Amino acid sequence: MKHAAVFALAMLFLAFASRAASAKPKVAVLGIEVTGTIDQASTGAAHDLTEGLRTKAKQGNGPFQLAASSDRELIDEKVLKNCDSEGPLCMSDIGRDMGADVLLYGQLAKTSDGYSAKLWVLDVKKKTKEKDLTVRIPAIASSDAVRAIAKKAYTDLFGGGKDPSAALGTLSIDANVDAGTVFVDDEQKEVLQGGKATLRLAEGRYRVAIESPGRRRKEIEVTITGGESASESFELAERGAGGGKRASYWKPVFGASLGVAIVLAGVSWFELSQSRDEILSVSEASRTKAGKTLTQDACPDDFTGGNDIDRAHFNDACSAYKVHLVTYVGAAVFGAVAIGAAYMAFVHKPSETAAKTSARKSLRDRIAITPVVSPETQGAILGVTW
Repeated sequence: MKHAAVFALAMLFLAFASRAASAKPKVAVLGIEVTGTIDQASTGAAHDLTEGLRTKAKQGNGPFQLAASSDRELIDEKVLKNCDSEGPLCMSDIGRDMGADVLLYGQLAKTSDGYSAKLWVLDVKKKTKEKDLTVRIPAIASSDAVRAIAKKAYTDLFGGGKDPSAALGTLSIDANVDAGTVFVDDEQKEVLQGGKATLRLAEGRYRVAIESPGRRRKEIEVTITGGESASESFELAERGAGGGKRASYWKPVFGASLGVAIVLAGVSWFELSQSRDEILSVSEASRTKAGKTLTQDACPDDFTGGNDIDRAHFNDACSAYKVHLVTYVGAAVFGAVAIGAAYMAFVHKPSETAAKTSARKSLRDRIAITPVVSPETQGAILGVTW
């Protein structure tokens, strides 16, 4: 007898709960209409916005439950009802036919930076517009991001109901550092403990960043959906590590300057060999007529003796020797640049202040090559600043 009474009370409670749930007024969500420029991207954004609104309504956390016939399009219903606009009288007729107490509808138009959607809430019985809301959608927003924006818009229009926590989502963070500070939209929210942190955020899109001593700040964008969980991994690079800007251009400078130096050194050696071969081809008789002994590296301007053949050898030797001098100087200059770049890329580790200062300097400001040319000297002065 006692068990039967408990069972009866339980059934009575369930019936009461069922009646209470069914007592919620119904909201119908019409498909968002695209106005102005109609293309595939605009149509997709409108569809994602509609689905996000309907999904949020289906959760039942707010003051309404989704009407069973909430799968119709605004543009189709206006045609069926012969509505020239979204006037309250015509829209209330549409809502009444759908069995809804409240009608949610809207229009989406393309803008210069994405889309703008205007949403209206209509009280079907009163035949009056109760609320309106303008929603901005970035052009780069993904399908999930648009749906998250729609869910937040629904919450802004109708509230979260008796369970406000249902509109919150959970973000789990896993970082490659043990300690650090977590920022949400540049506002400090949490600290890492053992490289992990958990955030409870309202629906929407956020910029989440982590700062840790000795590491570079890492920032990403995340989309939070109410009642759902998401996770993100953060890889913070070391300050001054090979992945930084300093090494990213010093290594190519090192490789390029070393390659040029090697090529110029090869050309210099080849031209010196050619000069020596040509000098050795000058006959001994011509050397005597020239009034002096010609060395392998000499290129005197007063050589007038000898025959035409010997004079041609001598001229070729002089030309090759001049090329040797120019390429020799060039090889020395680029070799010095390679040494400096190697130091900056693989050895030097600037302090945080120096790194910030040097990041503002261009490569042209760091390296200065001043040519030095005189009748007796050919060369250059290399200056490297860090």
